[in-house]
Amino acid sequence: MYDAFHIDVAVEPRQIDFLNRVFEGYDHLCVVSTVDAANGVVRLRGFGRRGPVRRVLKGLPFPCRILAEEPPLDTES
Repeated sequence: MYDAFHIDVAVEPRQIDFLNRVFEGYDHLCVVSTVDAANGVVRLRGFGRRGPVRRVLKGLPFPCRILAEEPPLDTES
């Protein structure tokens, strides 16, 4: 069974638009919402598996730090 999740990440503020465009290219993978533009904090909301989202984050050509995940990764089956 797949449930909703969100992942909060931090990027350089100037990279927020690029991050959003990357995920727009992956239909239905997740939705990007800016939480704090000045500090580069965004929330990625999705439904289902989060592994593909995490793989995209690892492949970005700029630093991206995961701040929080809900539900926590270790409780996912």
